Amino acid sequence: MEILHQYKEQHFPEAQPEDWVFPGERGQPMELGWFMKKYVRPLAEKLGIPQIHWHALRHLNSSIMLDEGVDVKTRMDRLGHVSDRVNMIYSHAGDAAQRAASELVWQKLKKAAAQPQTETEVVSLKVAGEVAECSRKVVSDVLTY
Repeated sequence: MEILHQYKEQHFPEAQPEDWVFPGERGQPMELGWFMKKYVRPLAEKLGIPQIHWHALRHLNSSIMLDEGVDVKTRMDRLGHVSDRVNMIYSHAGDAAQRAASELVWQKLKKAAAQPQTETEVVSLKVAGEVAECSRKVVSDVLTY
């Protein structure tokens, strides 16, 4: 907040509390297309992201907050969502969460396979285990790419 305060004092010392933080022309909100073209896209290109759209930044914001453990209510408030269902559309689990989920399924299947089973359960566990192991390898390969 201190940086924003300094920005306001340096560039807009007469600004009132109801004024825009980053005003555009004639005191109107900053034009989104101009902001994307002037600042966001050049930065994205430097990071190796050839095309980026404003809406993708909403997904990125929500996903980072999810990875950092920010609660769903706070994420909803920041993105203007009225339900957790909508918020979940914007929240994508990160690499660590994907690996952890894959490992948990694998461990559960290994534990179940070690217990006495009927012949049908053994066949089902073998198939499930093969699917889980394949999924685990795919997740690992994709995330290390």
